[in-house]
Order: sequence, then C-alpha cells, then structure tokens
Amino acid sequence: MNTAAFSFPLNVYARALELQEQRVDYLHYGLFEGDDALIRHAQERASRLLWAQMPPPCRVLEVGIGLGTTLSQLQQAGYRAHGITPEAAQVAEVRARHGSNLSIEQARLEDLGAERGPWDLLLLQESAQYIEPLALFEAAERLLAKDRATLLVMDEFALRRDSAADGGLHHLGHFIALAERFGWSVVQQQELSEGARPTLEALLGMLQKHRAQLIADLPVLPAQLDELGQALQRYRELYRDGVYSYQLLVLERGAPAMPKLVAIHEPNAALMRELFQSTFGRAMDAPEWAWKYGQGRGHGVGLQKQGRLVAHYGGITRPISLFGQPVMACQVCDVMVAPEANTALVRKGALHQVSATFLEAQIGWGRPHAVGFGFPNLRAMRVAEKLGLYAPVDEMVQLTWPSQVPLSALDDEHAFEPLAPADLMPGSPEWHELDALWRTMAGAFSGSVLGVRDAAWLHYRYGQKPGFEHVLLCLRSRLTQSCIGVAVMRWHADHLELLDLLGEPQHFPPLIAAARRAAHAAGLASVVTWITASHQHHLVQPGEPVLAHKLNIFVPANAHTPGLAAATLRDCWFLMAGDTDFH
Repeated sequence: MNTAAFSFPLNVYARALELQEQRVDYLHYGLFEGDDALIRHAQERASRLLWAQMPPPCRVLEVGIGLGTTLSQLQQAGYRAHGITPEAAQVAEVRARHGSNLSIEQARLEDLGAERGPWDLLLLQESAQYIEPLALFEAAERLLAKDRATLLVMDEFALRRDSAADGGLHHLGHFIALAERFGWSVVQQQELSEGARPTLEALLGMLQKHRAQLIADLPVLPAQLDELGQALQRYRELYRDGVYSYQLLVLERGAPAMPKLVAIHEPNAALMRELFQSTFGRAMDAPEWAWKYGQGRGHGVGLQKQGRLVAHYGGITRPISLFGQPVMACQVCDVMVAPEANTALVRKGALHQVSATFLEAQIGWGRPHAVGFGFPNLRAMRVAEKLGLYAPVDEMVQLTWPSQVPLSALDDEHAFEPLAPADLMPGSPEWHELDALWRTMAGAFSGSVLGVRDAAWLHYRYGQKPGFEHVLLCLRSRLTQSCIGVAVMRWHADHLELLDLLGEPQHFPPLIAAARRAAHAAGLASVVTWITASHQHHLVQPGEPVLAHKLNIFVPANAHTPGLAAATLRDCWFLMAGDTDFH
C-alpha cells in the first residue's frame, strides 16, 4: 500500500487505520452502533446506507474515490461508473488495488467539460465539502442528463454559524437553498451525526496510540499531528454543540432550471459587460473589467437565460481595518437586473437569486469576507431590505467648499508636493512613506471601520484604473520633512473632486485648504467630496463655509448570512468617494 504519498491528512488517516485494524478499505466516516469495536465495520454500515439510496444501475460519476472500494463495487453491480480525484497518488493506489480496468482519472469536478457526460447520478461521499457549492451545482447542470438526474451526498455540514471560527464546512441551509435555485428537490434527508461522531473519538485515539509510528512512516512533522489532533477535538466540540452535522442528502431534478445561475469569470465576462452597458448606458471594456475583477480581486454571480445575462451581482475583495483588526471585506458592486427579469423583486426572483447566492458564498462567518459594504441608492436599499439582504448602517453626504481660501487658512508649517506615478511604484522611498502613513491613520481610526489605504492600494486604485487620471498631493511637515498626509483629487469642468484622504484627522484641514487653493488657481468655483455622515465631522471646521447635503446613497451591512451584527457596524464606516468603484 502506498498511501504515504496521499495528501495530508488523508495519508495519516489511511496509515493509522491500517496500523489499528491491519487493513483499510475506506477513508470516510463510519456510522457506529452499539459496541462497534472496528471503524471498518462502522464504515461498511455507512456504505450500506449509501447503497440503499442508489437508483438502479445507471451512469454514475463518483467525485472523490477514496481507496476505490465503492467505485469497484459499483462497477461489479452493473453501474457504468467513473471516478475522479485531484490526487495522482490516489489514482495509482486505486489501480494497484482494483486493477487497470476500473474507470478513474485524475481530475477536478470543476474542470470537467460537458462532453464528458452525461451521467445520471453524481455521487459525493465526503467530497462535496471541498467544492464550492456554486461550482458543484454548475458542474451537475453541465454533466448530468437533462431529462432526469440524481445527486447523492453524504457529508458534513454546518447547521449554523455562531462565530468567525465556525468555518470550514458548507452551511446546510444555504446548500439546500442553492440546490433549489438550480431546480433540485430534496427527496430524502437523514441526520446521521449521532452515529458518525464516534469516528472522531476513534481517530483521536489512533493518532495518540500510533503517533511514533506515523511520524516514522509518513512525511509528517509532530507539529502537524498536534494540529490535526486539535482540529479533531474542535470538530468533536462542534458536533457536540449541534453546530456541525453529518447528513445524507438525496436530491433529484427533472429538466435544469431556466434561467440558470452561473459564476462570472474571465471566459464569460463579456456576458456581464453586455448587461452592464444596457443597464448603465456606458461600456465596460475588457481592461476595466480586468482591473476590477481580474487576478482573483472580484467575484460575480449571474443569471443566464438563452445565452445572455439577465441579472448580475458582483463584489471586490478589499482589505480593511475593522476596529483596528485587519480583515477582508467585500465591496458589493455592479448589481444589475434586466428589465424583463425585474418583474419579481421578491424572494426567488432574479435579484434575490443572484444576491443570496453571492452573499452565502462570500460574506459572513466562515466565508472569505468578514463583512460587506457598498453604495446602493435609496430604491436599491429599500428593495434589499425587503428581501432581507441588507441593513443600513450609514449614508453618504456631499460636502462642498468654495475654492477661495482665506489667508488665515494657510500656514508656514506645511509644504505640498505632487506625487508622480513613479512615486507609487513598489520599493520607492515614497512607497515606504505611504505605508508608514497608512499605519498611522489606521491607529488613529482604530474605533472605526475603513478600507486599507496603503501604498499598494493607492497604486492600484489611483495609479492603474483605466480611463481615469488622478492627482495625488503630499502634505509634508517643514520641520521633519516627513509626509503627514495625502489628498487624492480629480479635475472636473466646474469643480475639483476630493476623492480620498490619507493621514491622521488633524492633518485633514490643511489638505482640504490645499485642494481649495488648487481649485481656485485653476479657475474652478468649488471643491466637492463625499464622506459617510458619521465621519463628516473630521472634514468640517467650525465657521467654514461648507455646504452639506444627503445623497440618498447608503452604506449597507449584510443581513442575509450569519456574521457580525449590523448594529456593531452602525455609524462606524469611514468611506469617501474613492472607496467607490465608480469614481
């Protein structure tokens, strides 16, 4: 047996089982009853339960082949079965055990093209948890028969999420909801946690008993086994508390749902850009899409009908400082619904399908992004509230100053200099200054929530955005010669727009004064900026001739998935026009 080449921790489980019971046939949980002494017997019981749900012999794709035992039995029972695994070592081991006639290959489900099907049954035994649900159901729609198909899943799920630590497993309710959006119906569901949970105890015992031999036989370090043991203990606690669960799901569908949900990536980005142009009346070319969504920065979910998108929901990953802690946020953008699909602004309508699918995949506890934010207008905010997607936590206001600056607003303590594009290049002296300045700003706003404004962000946001030219002005202390503030501006025909500020709030007034002076020198009447209402006091000085008015643009918090409560974020965001994706 050559399971030592398996990826960690499968190699540990396989070897530990072999040491404990002198043989290993399965790598999945067992279902224990009574005084079962052998994991193998509990695993066989789980396999018998799985077999009891199988339809008569048909075309089967098994995703995740373990040691090939189930796949071999399927073939012997008359099923036209094919197995896939991303691990070459598993393919080699299964062929060594069961012969070269077993139909297997090294592949990921997400990468199989439609020409590989159709299959009638998709079988996933403890492999669904490693595949993003949207990708899983997209693959099922692509690979399974169009008239009738079955999806058989035996796996671990999260029943709820109580904290940011409750990640790692798909949320059962969200998984089933997404299945229903793809036209699947749950025809059978069994809760199996009570029988599966002893597997964790057995594995913990084997790790301890065979620790020395495992380290001798496998390419693993003691620290890895310690971490694995801690993870198993954590799983045991989550099962005990009813957070994690072991489930058997049998899903069936007839013809696939139309329109269908799709993930938006570069190969089908043209569909999104077509809907963007028809919705907003301007083109988004390929470079702009790549700037926003490329290289893993962005994510999108679309609803496709007859070859075109009728709805889209997008988001960009943005590192933020959340009350002084670095986390990832998702900036929601490009939410669009075509008029012909906009007749049902209700649950299960086009907007809800793309929004809920996106939020369930991206935002909240156990998701890639701790929080979400965006800039919906009043109508969009009300619709999202009605659908239970958002809760408002702030709103944007516009501040307008006359460009003329009284002499009293100018001082001799500061000097101003423009930052050239070369100054934003990685490794430049200015790059390091800007990084230090961001750390100072983050400390000053440790009680707020704000997007990271380090040198990398400034370079990406203001130095690389296609079709836009921005002016960056550095505020230097004449005494120390250090950069203590940066203003980001953009020229318009009749005003100067102040997009962003970097630095401690006490240095904002001279930056604003410098912007006003620059606007006046250019013959412009005013300086305009956007900022969250909760933080406008940082920009407004007593006695200044500044006008403020509400924009009916709101800052929402995610209300659809488990996560940080909206009340925690209320009146805490520091956001300016430069934090939007459309300025």
